[in-house]
Amino acid sequence: MEIQPIKTIEKVLRPVVAPFIGHVMKAIATIGRLPKLAIIKFQQILRVMLQTRETSLKNYVLVGSYYISKRLLLFITLFILVLLFFIFIRPPAIVNKWLNRVPVLQENSTKLTSFSGSGKVVGTDKDARYTGDLVDGLYAGKGKLFHKNGQLAYEGDFDKGQKSGSGTLYNEHGTMQYKGAFVGDTFNGAGTQYDQNQKVLYIGEFQNGKYGGAGKLFAPSGDLLYEGAFNGGLYNGAGKLFSSGGIALYEGEFAAGQYNGAGKLFDPKGLLVYEGGFKNGSYSGDGTEFYANGLIKYKGQFLAGTYSGEGASFTDKGVPRFKGTFQSGTLSGAGEGYDELGKLVYKGDFKAGVYDGLGTLFDADGAPLLRSFFAGGYVSLQSFLGLSSKKVEDLLGKPGEVTLQDASVMLAGQEAPAATAETAAAGAVAEGPAAGQADPAPTAAVKLLLSYPAYQLSLLVEPSKANPKEAVVTSLSIWGSKPLALLQPVIETVKKRGEPNEAGYTVMELAAAGAGADTYTNSYYQGDYLFTLTHFNKTKEAHLLQVSSTK
Repeated sequence: MEIQPIKTIEKVLRPVVAPFIGHVMKAIATIGRLPKLAIIKFQQILRVMLQTRETSLKNYVLVGSYYISKRLLLFITLFILVLLFFIFIRPPAIVNKWLNRVPVLQENSTKLTSFSGSGKVVGTDKDARYTGDLVDGLYAGKGKLFHKNGQLAYEGDFDKGQKSGSGTLYNEHGTMQYKGAFVGDTFNGAGTQYDQNQKVLYIGEFQNGKYGGAGKLFAPSGDLLYEGAFNGGLYNGAGKLFSSGGIALYEGEFAAGQYNGAGKLFDPKGLLVYEGGFKNGSYSGDGTEFYANGLIKYKGQFLAGTYSGEGASFTDKGVPRFKGTFQSGTLSGAGEGYDELGKLVYKGDFKAGVYDGLGTLFDADGAPLLRSFFAGGYVSLQSFLGLSSKKVEDLLGKPGEVTLQDASVMLAGQEAPAATAETAAAGAVAEGPAAGQADPAPTAAVKLLLSYPAYQLSLLVEPSKANPKEAVVTSLSIWGSKPLALLQPVIETVKKRGEPNEAGYTVMELAAAGAGADTYTNSYYQGDYLFTLTHFNKTKEAHLLQVSSTK
């Protein structure tokens, strides 16, 4: 007979298990109704206990040496449960306020948009975004904002969802960046800005997130860099600029971050370099430039950082060097030049810092030495040639003497026969043309010698070939020892015959017989002009210089 273990066990256990299966199935069917049944049962027990009077010791509980009513204990328990419910499960707003609790609100939720009071706003990741006061779902009042990493981002005042009022701003690492006033979510008003090392970067006023108003700017070392007015984040208005060592570099007016207006500029040692007007960072307008020893280098007008306009320059010993009109940093126009002792040596026209145009040289005593034209720093006597007698008077004034010469006179300064009495009687001619009047119509071969004793200069004028009614200068003579002592070295310094010297003069003829028996001449040319120096025999110093045209 074959044994079947499974069927044998089933036959043995079925009579034993069968009675319990019905109870288990009944219990499973009742589980879904357990909360409701429990509440009903609890209500029945409470009703019985609350309605039962204390008629015996069964209605009391011995606690220590005292009997306490079961109904009283039940009332106390119910009261505690009610408190727990309203404190922890569903507390009203006033309870949350008393307990300093805030409701948790989901950002961008409908519940948040209608909420007013203290609350905590969290993101979808349940991390805090904001804690503090809200009005209609917007940040308003005192509150805190947080970075996504949980670090505090801002703590302070809010209005209509924006930072507004007093507050402190932090970066994602918890380092304070700014502390002060806010308006419209940006820095506005008095505040302090910090760098990444939490050192003070700026203290002062802000406008729309930028430096605006009075403030102080600092270097990472803590040294003060700038103190004064700002606008749009740039220096603007009165202020002081400092080096990293705290030495003042500039004090005055700024505009758009540059020196603009009246100010003082200092070198790295704190010595005054310039005081006056500025424009776009450069000297402009009236100002004074100084040497390192504190003495004035230049005082006058500037333009774009260079001398331009009326001014005066000085040596580092305080001695005047030039006065007059400057252009692009050099004297150009009417001006004066002085020697190393501060004595006047030249007064007239300049160009690019050298004598150029009409001017007067002075001797050591301050007396006029030479009145002439100049070109590139050199005397240009030939510039008189071709000028009308009226133009000469405009430039030099009325001549001290006007002499009528005959046709034999070829060059100014040469001796001529004395004019006849009848000729001298022509007073109008002898005195020369009146200032401001046209030259008298010269007759053929008439020559006038205009003498200027103050300048030891004579000019020969005669009818112009192009216009016989106009008298023009055809030659001139210099006879003074002082002007000749100045001119002779310039002309006669010839290093090699046939080649021009530094001033452009070339030898034409040397040691030629002069007009007198005891004189000789040296002749030189420069371009189309002839320069003849007359010497007495056995002397190197000339006593007469004649200039004429070779044409």
